[in-house]
Amino acid sequence: MSNVTRINWFVLVYLTIWCWVDGFTTTAFALTVLVSFEALWSPFIHSKLAVKLFGQDTMDLLQQKSATSRH
Repeated sequence: MSNVTRINWFVLVYLTIWCWVDGFTTTAFALTVLVSFEALWSPFIHSKLAVKLFGQDTMDLLQQKSATSRH
């Protein structure tokens, strides 16, 4: 994980916690969903459940797009 990625995660988590503490519940909920989705996306894309739900071709395409978007 690069330093930029770590900083981005830290800022996103910090903003989420700050919104919950400060009472911005709508924003906090949206940020929580975003953090959760980002954290769970990579394990899901490599799971057998994803292949069963969407098919091998679709998952191969998603993995290729996910890999190329990070470079």
